[in-house]
Amino acid sequence: MLKIKELSLLLLIIVVIGCSANNDDKKIRVAVTILPQKYLLDKIVGEKMEVVCAIPEGGNPEEYVATPRQMMDITSSVIYFKVGELGFEKTTLPSILRNMPDVREITLSEDIDFIASQCLHGGEEHLHYDPHYWSSPKAAKIMATNMYKAISEYDKENISYYEVNYNKLISELDSVDLKVEEILSKSQERQFAIFHPSLSYFARDYGLQQLSLEERGKEMTPQSMQKAISEALKGGVETVFIQNEFNPTLVQTFAREIDAKIVVINPLAYNFTEEIIKVADAISK
Repeated sequence: MLKIKELSLLLLIIVVIGCSANNDDKKIRVAVTILPQKYLLDKIVGEKMEVVCAIPEGGNPEEYVATPRQMMDITSSVIYFKVGELGFEKTTLPSILRNMPDVREITLSEDIDFIASQCLHGGEEHLHYDPHYWSSPKAAKIMATNMYKAISEYDKENISYYEVNYNKLISELDSVDLKVEEILSKSQERQFAIFHPSLSYFARDYGLQQLSLEERGKEMTPQSMQKAISEALKGGVETVFIQNEFNPTLVQTFAREIDAKIVVINPLAYNFTEEIIKVADAISK
């Protein structure tokens, strides 16, 4: 027997599918999960397509529940581009797309060198893949390439238009990459702390170490906090990052103990490349 919540979602999806079938919008729609993806795809498709985003600004991509309007946008899209490892994509999205075989799903993590770790579920060990690869301009270029391939394959008539836009985007990401390299080359700090570990790929690709104050969605215990403080002092951590959506109390305590500055960032921002440069600047100062 379906639970009430699952039944409600099923009924809502049926209504949404009916509405989307009557969509009069002539512009081709493509959908993404988070705003950094939208930024990249907007640059590629330009005026030719409309890019809709499942998770709005401030939404949590691990727990977000789509509204009827967002469901309609998704089901009226020809392609859905997934990050590949976000909670929303594993729980809510399959329910939305189950009855929409015409929506092609593209996972942007193809060719991404994943950061993986062991985690325990139900007494069994599983590999956990870090989904935050857009935090590195190097990985963002791979995302853009996968987007470009799928869009060009779908709309061959406008392939030259997409190619020009794609090349401009790659040039932009190359510039961001070089700027980050230049900024960090002047910094002695090679380790930083962050509440939610969303800069793993940034750290790996630029020779840094990320010290997380959260693990698998859980805050540190007093014992693990003390261990982290010792590690931060040993590593010379001077910068602690926190995202807007998280409670700053633990971070404030941690930063005070190691005499570090707190910097608020938004890795899920639409123009995420600006945030990447902001992170590099904060570490270098």
